[in-house]
Amino acid sequence: MSVIKRTSCVLLAIVFAASAFAGFAIAEEELEQTPAKWSVLVYLVADNNLDDYIQTDLDELMTVGTGDDVNVLTIVDGLYTPANLYRVDLGEMVLLEEYGELNMGDPSVLRSFIDYSNKHYPAEHMCLFFWDHGSGVSGVGYDETMEDGSAGGDWLTHQELMGALDGLKVDVMAMDECSIGQIETIYEYAAKGVDTDYIVASESYIGWRGFSYDKILERLAADPEMDSEELSLVIVDEFTKLFSVSPFMSEILTTQTVFKLSEITDAANAMNVLASMLAADIGQYKSAINIAEADSRTPWGSRSAGRIDLPTFLESIQKHVPAKSPVYAGCQLVLDELSDVIKGMGVTPISEKLGYQGVGILFPPSYSMYTVASAASYDMYMKFEFPHNGWWDFLEKYWGVA
Repeated sequence: MSVIKRTSCVLLAIVFAASAFAGFAIAEEELEQTPAKWSVLVYLVADNNLDDYIQTDLDELMTVGTGDDVNVLTIVDGLYTPANLYRVDLGEMVLLEEYGELNMGDPSVLRSFIDYSNKHYPAEHMCLFFWDHGSGVSGVGYDETMEDGSAGGDWLTHQELMGALDGLKVDVMAMDECSIGQIETIYEYAAKGVDTDYIVASESYIGWRGFSYDKILERLAADPEMDSEELSLVIVDEFTKLFSVSPFMSEILTTQTVFKLSEITDAANAMNVLASMLAADIGQYKSAINIAEADSRTPWGSRSAGRIDLPTFLESIQKHVPAKSPVYAGCQLVLDELSDVIKGMGVTPISEKLGYQGVGILFPPSYSMYTVASAASYDMYMKFEFPHNGWWDFLEKYWGVA
């Protein structure tokens, strides 16, 4: 009988232990799936001439890394190294997936990155950083090496990015790259229904130094309850601090703006109404437009790229038309609407003196310059909705081709 009892006890102990282990495993799995407050994702495309700058920002990410309330993940594709997916921890890059050579200009790569994060590292909110070359027209990332190892070159276009985000919520998108902050570009994301609260982007070029990932993560980890606007403002605030001291304070081409996506449609509509007014009587307003276009040029290639600072353009027109005219009122309406869109802005001390006010708009100096010399950009630009609502008609009237 004692043998039977002992055997029964042993069996019960094994069953209990197995049950306890299973319960522990379930509890552990449930614990792992408990959403954090934020996931911070960095889509780092350095398969190009930016490869030398990867480590600086990875080191910054590792100064804080993943914690109880904040997940930090990055997919990294270098020029000489294969693409890998990492969880960033304090002082360590934890390899999660090895991909080999990837085309980061493929929207399916972006989608799989976000899906992986949502499945394995769920969070209540998401901040998605794009780290690469950027363009208001071409896209948010440029990969020079294709999946078969051949040299090519592929942008992750804005339209592809919007498709990749279909059905997803991304609270904040922050563009650590040049020239995304154009009214046409920001409006496109709203017009296509992208579920994003705020976009942080520069209307100009940016220096190689980019965002202060360490300072941003430190503040987010210290206050994970912050909302999407607060985080967006933190990103710009830390950018401003970095570029207000040596050696970066002398930059003359670096800005960042917080755009509230839900407000951009009213501003874009007001701008196109104004464009229609100007086009309707282009002879009367041509002189004021000429002066305003010259006043609103920004340095370092904006003339050749055909970009101007939009608020400066509007303010200059107001100086050269009657204060009680419909055009003056139209300019003021756009400025008022933009004040609701632009929730924060950072510039270097020199950039502030040069007239950057947060958002750009395309204004090439001539029709042929954009449709012939920049034919590829023209083809991509005309895929955006904004120019077809009045702005392109205005430009053609101004150029004298319509």
